[in-house]
Amino acid sequence: MGQQHKEGTVRPLTIGEIEMARELYGNTINYKKVVVHCDSYFPFGAQSKDTAMAPNGELWFRSERYQPDFSAATIGSRHTFVHEMAHVWQRERGMWVRTRGLFSGVVDYRYRLDGKKKLKDYGMEQQASIIADYWLWKKHGNKEWLDFAKLRIVRFLGVSDKNTFELYEYTLSDFFKQRG
Repeated sequence: MGQQHKEGTVRPLTIGEIEMARELYGNTINYKKVVVHCDSYFPFGAQSKDTAMAPNGELWFRSERYQPDFSAATIGSRHTFVHEMAHVWQRERGMWVRTRGLFSGVVDYRYRLDGKKKLKDYGMEQQASIIADYWLWKKHGNKEWLDFAKLRIVRFLGVSDKNTFELYEYTLSDFFKQRG
């Protein structure tokens, strides 16, 4: 893995991170309130080293996954950042992210796009996965999206074809309208 960082540090979002998040979430997040922790959210370091979290409108990464600027990190780290920012967005929309997050270890992050459901019809983790996976495709193209799907980082279930990205855009259409 890459360079490890000192746990116990906290910082505001960088300008690059705000710009990256704003491309998706628009002005629906109060970016000045969001901070990034290099630490365990749970006492005694109980947060898994491979788990990122955003239970309270703040981002929590253990040193192994933390980046000083996620906008300048690998595609995989940026994908994780976008996923966690979805939880910040959900919390600012009134979702009980902390309570629902208690069950994240047993819920399904995978999803099917059927051309009927909108983002609001999916579970909390599925919503964050849909947003992050769409970002990956939109920003980095079909080849990267397919590569990440093979690694099961993209959580899409089903056959990817020429209509897949139209399904993303339909599913996210209300999300796009409310970005401000």
